[in-house]
Amino acid sequence: MTDIKDLPLTSITTPENRARFFDPLKTQALASSIAAQGLFHPITVRPVPDTDGEAYELVSGLCRYRAVEMNGAATIVARISDLDDDAARLAEVMENLARAELIALDRCQHLYELKVVYERMYPETAHGKASPKTKSLRLSNCAPEIFGFAEHVAEQIGLSKRTIQIAVAIWKGLVPATLARLYGTDIARKQTELKALSELSPVRQEKVLDLIFDEGSDVGNVAGAVAALEGGGTMSPMAKAFERLRVGFAALPDESLDRLIDAQAERVIASLKRTGRL
Repeated sequence: MTDIKDLPLTSITTPENRARFFDPLKTQALASSIAAQGLFHPITVRPVPDTDGEAYELVSGLCRYRAVEMNGAATIVARISDLDDDAARLAEVMENLARAELIALDRCQHLYELKVVYERMYPETAHGKASPKTKSLRLSNCAPEIFGFAEHVAEQIGLSKRTIQIAVAIWKGLVPATLARLYGTDIARKQTELKALSELSPVRQEKVLDLIFDEGSDVGNVAGAVAALEGGGTMSPMAKAFERLRVGFAALPDESLDRLIDAQAERVIASLKRTGRL
C-alpha cells in the first residue's frame, strides 16, 4: 500500500532506534529552504497497528519533519507505506545513504545497519552468497563475513565493497561509550580518525578521547594521543611533526590546498584507495 496524504504532525511519532544523528543546524537551514520554496520530497511513514489510520510512525525524513515543525506548520505531506520493521529500517537507511549528506560516523552506522537488516532479510548473504533476488556472483563460503553483503549492495549505493567493509568494521569496533562522546565532534567527520580509534581496545579508546578532548592538551588526533600515551604523556618527535603538519594543512586557503593536492595527486589518490574512500 502506498498513498500520499497531508498528515497532522501530531499524528506522527519518531521511533527511538533512529539510524541517524539529528543535526539541529542543518535542520534549521532546511526549515528556511522549505519556508521559501516548499517541501519537495514527502516524508515516509507507516500506520501504527490498531489505530485505524489515526497514528503513524516515521520511516524516513526526520530532518524534513523537524524543519516543517520549526516553521510552525500543523501538517506535512507524507507517503504512507505498509512496511514491516526490517523493510522500514532498510528504507530509512537507503534513503539517507542515497542523499550523500552523512558525516563519516553516520555513514558507518548506516552501512552497519544496512548489513544487519539486509542479512536478516536475506540470511544467505551472511555466508558469502548472493541474494536470490539478485544476479550477483556467488562468492566463496570462506569469504570475510560482510563480503557477500557488500558484493551486491555496493553498486546500489555507489560505494565500493572495500568502503562498505571498512565502515562496518569501524562501527563494530567503536564501543557505545566512545560513540556517545563522538557525536558533535570533529572526529565524527573523519573516517581515518574513526578507523584508527575503532582498532583500539575499549580502555584505550577512552584514554585517547580523554587526551584529545582535554583543553589543556596539545594532542589533536588519535595518532598523536596514542603516541603520547605510549611515551608516558609526551608526544614523540614524529607525532609532533605530524601534528604540526595537520594544523598547517587545515589552515591552508582553498587555493593553496588545491595546489598542494595537485602536486601530490598520485599519492593522494593512492591513499584514498587504501582507506576505502575510492
